[in-house]
Amino acid sequence: MRFLIAAALAAAPLLLGGTGADARPVSYPGGITVMQELDPMMGSLLLHYTPNRHYSIGGRVLRMRADDWTMAGAQATWLAKRWNMPGSQANLYLAGLAGGAWRDGEGLHPAGFVEAQADWETRRVMVMGMARLTHVAGDGADRIGTSDMQMARMGWAPYAGDYGDAHLWLFAQLRRTSDAPDEIVPAVVARIFYRTMLVEAGVTDRGGLILNSVFRF
Repeated sequence: MRFLIAAALAAAPLLLGGTGADARPVSYPGGITVMQELDPMMGSLLLHYTPNRHYSIGGRVLRMRADDWTMAGAQATWLAKRWNMPGSQANLYLAGLAGGAWRDGEGLHPAGFVEAQADWETRRVMVMGMARLTHVAGDGADRIGTSDMQMARMGWAPYAGDYGDAHLWLFAQLRRTSDAPDEIVPAVVARIFYRTMLVEAGVTDRGGLILNSVFRF
């Protein structure tokens, strides 16, 4: 039930209403993508291949820095729906990972997550949402259990560049996790992408660093 609510929050931007290479999790057919994420809660590295424009498959390593555990496994991402509208585009993605998780000095436990991600954009405005439900099997002292996370962004481009130009986006971000269910963490993030490369840098209201990158080949 928690994930259904979270997924609905992630899809909400589509109710408000494409412009090339960005952080979308499915590339062009035959493309290989490396996606890196770092924030105060977690670090992640994803390498995936896109057989066709509807889905991608690959491997991911995710480190939960706050809770001191690591997850690794195979991830599949599906472009569930794309809306092409006059002057704008919207996308809905579903993803899942199956693998194992561990803490330092402890055994390996079956683990995975399911995720929904949505975006809507024009050449100057972008709205994004994401929700993830994670589960790590186990009991006793090494139990990790189930957790959820939601993130939303509102972005603005100071200028509308042409194809081949460097593009700049400025985002206001809100993030919530089940570790602190009554706390929403705001942040500001700047994104620059050029052709098939993207870099993001930002900071939370408490001074936490956000650093993400995407490279497509």
